[in-house]
Amino acid sequence: MKKTTQLMEELNGSDDINSFLSNNKDSLDRQDFARYLCELVKKKKMTKIEVIRISQLNQIYGYQIFAGARLPSKDKIIAIALAMKLDVDTVQRLLTLAGEAQLYPKNTRDCILIDAINKGYDVAKLNKVLFENGSQCLK
Repeated sequence: MKKTTQLMEELNGSDDINSFLSNNKDSLDRQDFARYLCELVKKKKMTKIEVIRISQLNQIYGYQIFAGARLPSKDKIIAIALAMKLDVDTVQRLLTLAGEAQLYPKNTRDCILIDAINKGYDVAKLNKVLFENGSQCLK
């Protein structure tokens, strides 16, 4: 798998997009959010219903997320990530796949979210810390 900077250099120097795509197909992101999320659930040896319950999502909405029928908001992704005890890099990837902004350490609320992920907080504890710091709780 090539690094992003290497791909960018090759793309900028490429005369033919089709040959670039063909030569780099293993490094290009073709994975969708729901598929990646389901892979993570298996990797963590959890069930979808466990993740939905621990993340405090509505059950129907949660299953729609796993089926790929709905893309969750940033807050729902954070709740899912906390339920699964994911690391920050994995959360950033989920956010990107869902078309959401990545966590940004110059944003106060995002700093709290990153800290909660690193410390393995649950949704309730994160919401308490967000509230105590004048930030919006997870929706």
